[in-house]
Amino acid sequence: MAEKRTILYIEDDAQARNLVRKILQRDFNVLTAQNGLEGLDILKHQMPDLVITDLNLPDLSGEIIAARIRAIAGDALPIVAMTAHNEKQVRDRALAAGCIGYITKPIDSRTLPATIHEFLGGRTEQLDAADQRRATQEMQADLTSQLERTVRKLQEDNAELRNLERAKTAFLTQVSHELRTPLTVLSGYVQMLRQQLQADPSVNPQYAKLADLAAVGVQRLQTVMNEVVVMARLAANQVDAFMAPVVVGELAEQAIEEYRPALERRHLQIETSGDCWQETITADATLLRLAFSNLISNAIKATPDHGAPINFYIGKQAEVLHVRVSDHGVGIHPEQLRLLFKPFYTSIDVNRGRTSKTDFLGMGLGIGLTIVSRIVEAHDGRIWAESPGYDEQACPGATLHILLPTARNLAR
Repeated sequence: MAEKRTILYIEDDAQARNLVRKILQRDFNVLTAQNGLEGLDILKHQMPDLVITDLNLPDLSGEIIAARIRAIAGDALPIVAMTAHNEKQVRDRALAAGCIGYITKPIDSRTLPATIHEFLGGRTEQLDAADQRRATQEMQADLTSQLERTVRKLQEDNAELRNLERAKTAFLTQVSHELRTPLTVLSGYVQMLRQQLQADPSVNPQYAKLADLAAVGVQRLQTVMNEVVVMARLAANQVDAFMAPVVVGELAEQAIEEYRPALERRHLQIETSGDCWQETITADATLLRLAFSNLISNAIKATPDHGAPINFYIGKQAEVLHVRVSDHGVGIHPEQLRLLFKPFYTSIDVNRGRTSKTDFLGMGLGIGLTIVSRIVEAHDGRIWAESPGYDEQACPGATLHILLPTARNLAR
């Protein structure tokens, strides 16, 4: 029995896609795409024997798709236009763009398979030279007009994004300024209350415990506020990095020690590796320690209780220091890797509603890795993430990489 040939059908109407698939699936393997870009992506990974494309798609017109397919696959791949318009001008433009023929809607289910076989067998529609020139000129004029509209829209969108970025930075700065002072006052009063309750033996111990819990909550607020302040200043380029010789391993050890209670509570370990823990580079010690702290926090949150050890590696790659934090946690979806360092983006499901820097799948503000990336940029470094995927059961893990110039590279 002959192997079925493959048809790619590009159509934005779901009912039409399902109808054509049902009609053709007896004779062919049918791939479907709901827009032009999806169809082109499929084409790059799996070459069909014939493409059917609707001419009126929301993202790319069928004419543009035909031209792109010709650029990708050459003339050997037959392309058939699907259109609800039977005017000669529409047909001519489809043929001029590279289609070998067209099928008019509504589709006749009785004849469609035979028609596809005919196109696969070599059937083509031809244009004379005059119609070819006219149709090509019309398409070029339309494409030029469409390109102009797209460029203008992009300029407007970019201007709006710049305004939003300025507004966001101003908002962060204002919020951090307005909240920091009352938070400092609150923290002072809570500490005073704790001291008085602890010093008075006649006080109900339950009250002292409540004061301790209040202090923990205030400390959490201060941590969040510090992140917001750093983020606001980094976004406004108001952070001056105080560069000086620092031992990278000492900063990493301080960051690890910060999470020692959380690691013990969750029965986790951090292992160290690499041969450059005593390496000295020129860096801002406070900022670099904050970057390491955020990397560790993310690794802890991604790792289940009693999970495999987290690894903190410091090594060297040529004249560049390589810092790597690896975990065996839930991992990261491939499509999310490029978004991790965007402000306020989080890969954790916000509907879980658990806010923490150390609990399993605990949420934050979504600015931790943004802060890390800005700090790395301030040190002329590079950061990226790797993960085979997201799976809460298999725990494929993730690795965050940082490359930092050595002291010799940063010397002016």
